[in-house]
Amino acid sequence: PETTATLTGYTDSIGNKDYNMKLSKDRAETVYKILIASGIDESRLSYKGGGIDDSVDKSSDGARQMTRRVKFELK
Repeated sequence: PETTATLTGYTDSIGNKDYNMKLSKDRAETVYKILIASGIDESRLSYKGGGIDDSVDKSSDGARQMTRRVKFELK
């Protein structure tokens, strides 16, 4: 019950930077809302957009799918 978490959303590298920043934040917010609906107190959670994760080959559909994610950082 004392643990807190920061949720950070990420996108693939397709699209422009501003759109992907908003999309990454929206992605993290969606997971945030699911966790609150499942009973986790919202005071224990925060979320943010991490933008583009360009650590994979942009031409690989499978690799790009892995960058569309939300990372949990527990504190």
